[in-house]
Amino acid sequence: MPTKTPFRSRPIAAVLAAVAVLVIPACGSGERRMPSDPSPHAAPHWDYEAEGPDQWADLDRDFLTCKSGHQQSPVDLPGHARLEPHEHTTVDYHSTPTVTLRNTGHTVQANLPAGNGNRIVVDGVPFELTQFHFHLPSEHTVDGAGTTMEAHFVHKSAAGEVAVLGVLLQASPGPSVFTPILSVAPRAMDAETVVPGPIDLRSMLPGATDQFRYQGSLTTPPCSEGVSWTVLGSPVAVAPADADRYRTLFAHSNRPTQPLYGRVVTLAGG
Repeated sequence: MPTKTPFRSRPIAAVLAAVAVLVIPACGSGERRMPSDPSPHAAPHWDYEAEGPDQWADLDRDFLTCKSGHQQSPVDLPGHARLEPHEHTTVDYHSTPTVTLRNTGHTVQANLPAGNGNRIVVDGVPFELTQFHFHLPSEHTVDGAGTTMEAHFVHKSAAGEVAVLGVLLQASPGPSVFTPILSVAPRAMDAETVVPGPIDLRSMLPGATDQFRYQGSLTTPPCSEGVSWTVLGSPVAVAPADADRYRTLFAHSNRPTQPLYGRVVTLAGG
């Protein structure tokens, strides 16, 4: 995928911010189906190269939505989206005692213990955080500009619905809150390692909480739709060495942006 111009954060007054809420078994999480998917057969191999995004729909009947869907993710977020202050997603994060890192073969994924208490609230519905993982470069763009990486915090409601919070990461010199995670990422596929805490998840979010919201899909097969997205607009710093370390595992792990097909992207203030 062509390298995009780095996304530069703007002040809240300029109304540039993005937040993305994403579904649990998606966007490079290594899980291939929504919880309600009854398909019994094993999903085929897919990747970001030879069997990449343009080929996903041809690999399996369960992947057809990757081509035929009209609410696909990621998307290019318009910097001048309609402001809807009442649609703000509440983020209730604190510390977690530990995470288990897994190399899924598509990304580095940090799994949280059940009942960890971290959640977001979307339109009055609570979603518990189950895992977060990374993409390089970013999957979402703002007015065509991407960032070095993107973190997806994946949540699940009591009814099994999925919501994802997207955080844009921009390489910047200096310390990074993601170093304790990315510096010990397992190099072998399916390998796991435990990262002891406490790990403060709030430190992984930007200070400004303006957010873009829209209805989308998983960003990996089966590309299931019905996912609530929130993308936080101000990027968080990631150390260049951490991005380089991730790049040695996955040269790129992002799906190109998809057409909006008339969907409305709203911008909620913090």
